[in-house]
Amino acid sequence: MITRRNFIAASAATASGPLALGAAEEDRRLPLKAEPRVPILRARPAEDGRLLLISDGPEAPRKLIRPEALERAFGTGTERVLYQPDHWRMIDEGWFMNDDLYEPSDCEGAAFDIWQANYRPEIEAHDLLFALFEDDITGPFGARIAKYGLELSEHPSTPRYATAKLDGAGCLPGLAAEVARRTRWLVIEARVAAREVNG
Repeated sequence: MITRRNFIAASAATASGPLALGAAEEDRRLPLKAEPRVPILRARPAEDGRLLLISDGPEAPRKLIRPEALERAFGTGTERVLYQPDHWRMIDEGWFMNDDLYEPSDCEGAAFDIWQANYRPEIEAHDLLFALFEDDITGPFGARIAKYGLELSEHPSTPRYATAKLDGAGCLPGLAAEVARRTRWLVIEARVAAREVNG
């Protein structure tokens, strides 16, 4: 099953590569793959007094393309090689609409679970930072990187829940600078809006 973690590692490579289809299907239009984007992480107050980092990803599951619509357009098995952002890109480009789409829900199963475990803003923030600081992490369920006041936690729950928290607003500039030093494919806003801190 394709997950956000696989997507993080493979997005740059697969976004420009064509989907491999048989020779008889070479003249078919290929599915659009999601283009790599530069995610922006923002901080918001957490209940424990620290800051929770969240991505600019969708706060709720976005509509997806029905498997039968994908098969009709691209052939059998297409659903198995696409990530949810691939669906979103084709929908945004107007390739699929109306009855071809459905909205994942928590009583429906796999599609909602995949979004919740991989694309939810706080989990996406955790996974991006976990991948970036992987060399500094020794345990399987998270780490504390004291130098930046950063804690990455994999919580024991189903569905999956993971968070990236900072000790306070004073940690944001240092973490933002370190992230900028390590990659240009991730940005951290180095401030918390006053209304969010006070609200």
